[in-house]
Amino acid sequence: MKQLDIKLLGRDFSISCPEEEEANLLKSVNYLSHKIEEIQKTGNVIGVDKTIIMAALNITHEFLNHDVTSSVHIVDYKKKISNLTSLVDQALES
Repeated sequence: MKQLDIKLLGRDFSISCPEEEEANLLKSVNYLSHKIEEIQKTGNVIGVDKTIIMAALNITHEFLNHDVTSSVHIVDYKKKISNLTSLVDQALES
């Protein structure tokens, strides 16, 4: 397992993941960070918890409305969702 230090919403997190998943986790972190920034730019959502929930809902919406026909894509999405779920859980626990 590899330990990664990341920053989301101005907070530092230490996340462990298998070494072969490091690149995917970093992509997930960057994607989540981008979604959070999009929500914050609107100015319509106030509060860390609401921002994280809105980002999770937006990502889930994208996933559910994406034409997922390949089982390879499903596995990739499951990994990304799992990584994002871990990030959200850790953010809410802090």
